[in-house]
Amino acid sequence: METHLLKRIDTSICGKGCRMWLGDIDGDGRMEIVMVQPDGGFDDRFYPHSVVCATAFNLEGEKLWQIGTPDPDVTKSGSDIPAQIYDIDRDGYNEFICCMNDELCIFNGRTGTLKEKHPLPDEHAHDCIVIADLEGSGYPQNIILKNRYHRLWALDTNYRVKWTFEGNIGHYPWPYDLDGDGREELIAGYNVLDGDGNKLWGIDMEDHADCIWVCDLDQDPSTGPQVLVGGSDTTAYTWDGKLIWRYAETVESQNIAPGNFIPEEHGTEMGGLDRIVRTGEDGRDGVFMINCEAKTLFTENRTVPGWSSIATTVHNFDGTGKDHLAVYKRSGLPSALYDGKMNAVFEFPFEGHIMWTDLIGDGQPQLLVYDDEKIEIYSARNIDLSKPVVPYTRPQPKRLYNWTRYWGSEMAPDQYAVNYITGDFTTNEIKPWAEKCAAGKTADCDETISKADFIVLLVNHMQLKAYALNPFTDVLTRDYYCSAACIAYKLGITEGGELRPHSDITAAEACEMIRRAGAQVKSENDSETLTKRMAAKLLLEI
Repeated sequence: METHLLKRIDTSICGKGCRMWLGDIDGDGRMEIVMVQPDGGFDDRFYPHSVVCATAFNLEGEKLWQIGTPDPDVTKSGSDIPAQIYDIDRDGYNEFICCMNDELCIFNGRTGTLKEKHPLPDEHAHDCIVIADLEGSGYPQNIILKNRYHRLWALDTNYRVKWTFEGNIGHYPWPYDLDGDGREELIAGYNVLDGDGNKLWGIDMEDHADCIWVCDLDQDPSTGPQVLVGGSDTTAYTWDGKLIWRYAETVESQNIAPGNFIPEEHGTEMGGLDRIVRTGEDGRDGVFMINCEAKTLFTENRTVPGWSSIATTVHNFDGTGKDHLAVYKRSGLPSALYDGKMNAVFEFPFEGHIMWTDLIGDGQPQLLVYDDEKIEIYSARNIDLSKPVVPYTRPQPKRLYNWTRYWGSEMAPDQYAVNYITGDFTTNEIKPWAEKCAAGKTADCDETISKADFIVLLVNHMQLKAYALNPFTDVLTRDYYCSAACIAYKLGITEGGELRPHSDITAAEACEMIRRAGAQVKSENDSETLTKRMAAKLLLEI
């Protein structure tokens, strides 16, 4: 794979042992970089970190601000650091939020100045920061704090304790609206809690949860989301707590990473890192890959120790809509990007941590690899990092406002929206499907098409880019069409309020959307309910 080095940034002023956060903190439509140094001098397997210093850079490598002073005695960090980037007060700009000096601090993302601070609910309530919508407001503003393994505190929007929970809560709880009621549940280790802290169901595993993901294993959104948990085993559960499978071929799956790694195969694959691979006594942190039914596809027999390696899913790096597995192996082995057959498609020139995001907002992400001295930014295209797609603040993606060193996350449903409609997970291109459907060569071409699906096809076909918070009363952020609908709203293609996403769209409504999007297309049968065949023909005319 051809890969371009876009930028090298000197981070020696940040101190050692830093971890990276990404977010649009100055409102220019691009992502900025915040390097965060934790405190040290203790065993972080048992005690939580606080933030000592945070240093922000733009993509030119210029320092924007520095909070605190780097500690020269800190050289590493092995667990989460309590920090996030998010617009917690809804003023239109992302804040930098962290636990520092025994307080929960909210800093202005543009200037690094303190906006407000609040006491922690407990002296150990600073292992990490989770942001959730426990109240069903449609905008996450509940902060969840925890100690290392056993207790968490959920705060209301005024930073007062709403409820607490004690149990086996693992490393990083993940919030997700599992039942579709508009309120996020909290998958806290081996406990699934509702928005009031009541336990709904439990996960049957030993030890503690290292990594939690919510995904779509069967590539069918009608069956609801599935919950994946890595720890002593790797397990998959339905959204309401029924065990799907248990993968016991790992000793400790420290990281798991679901994705569409092999598009020609049905279902979602899952990569990960095993603390000790059974096939080699001296192998440490070996990579593994399994399919959606938990059948082993690949197991690495690594002979070089590499404790605390990281594996994570990178979506659409090459612009094809495919997923790749990024692996930071440590012990002198190069960090690399792998395809679903575990072939290295790109190796970085040095050993380093990996982060990834879409830096300028055009839909195709970049990889950032870093160590204690520098950051290098790589892209599959030679793009200009100084030119964002939009000139306003980009809302922080959930994967980045709930970033964790343990790489828990969710498969963003909008990433596969086109695939759900066309049924083809090998490509995210609209035109091949439209040509086949317009010619009547697919079984469902004469079925009606919903407003939501037409918006997805239109936004993707015209490659429209915009960013907005969800303005719809009948669209959930977990819906695969939510992102496209928000783009259409921001660009004036559709109105906010009630979208009626599942209603059949008429030709008149579809043509009006196309007109507003900037292309003039007229249908001879404006009042007719649109079929997929008609929709395909309209899209091909654009």
